[in-house]
Amino acid sequence: MSSVVARRCLTRVMTDDDRGVEVAQLQSVMHRILDSLRHVPQAQREYIANALLNLAVSRMVKEEGRTLTASLLMRLGDVVANSDAPPAPERAVDLTHLNG
Repeated sequence: MSSVVARRCLTRVMTDDDRGVEVAQLQSVMHRILDSLRHVPQAQREYIANALLNLAVSRMVKEEGRTLTASLLMRLGDVVANSDAPPAPERAVDLTHLNG
């Protein structure tokens, strides 16, 4: 059993593999990023989403290659296009299949 402490919550994951632990770690990192963004000056806040997307895509291409990155981004676009609400910032987005 692994425990990951995030700000104002304790995420305890019991799993047979490392996937649950990875989700808990992802949640912890997302909370840290959200906390740090509170210090961005108001004049720069409109650029946060684009800056984070640029950093993420660049890193994905470097680590996973263009083909896998394109596949993941296509599935992410599918989730966004076919969801009634935006993905919750505290949860991992399920990219295991396409809806369309």
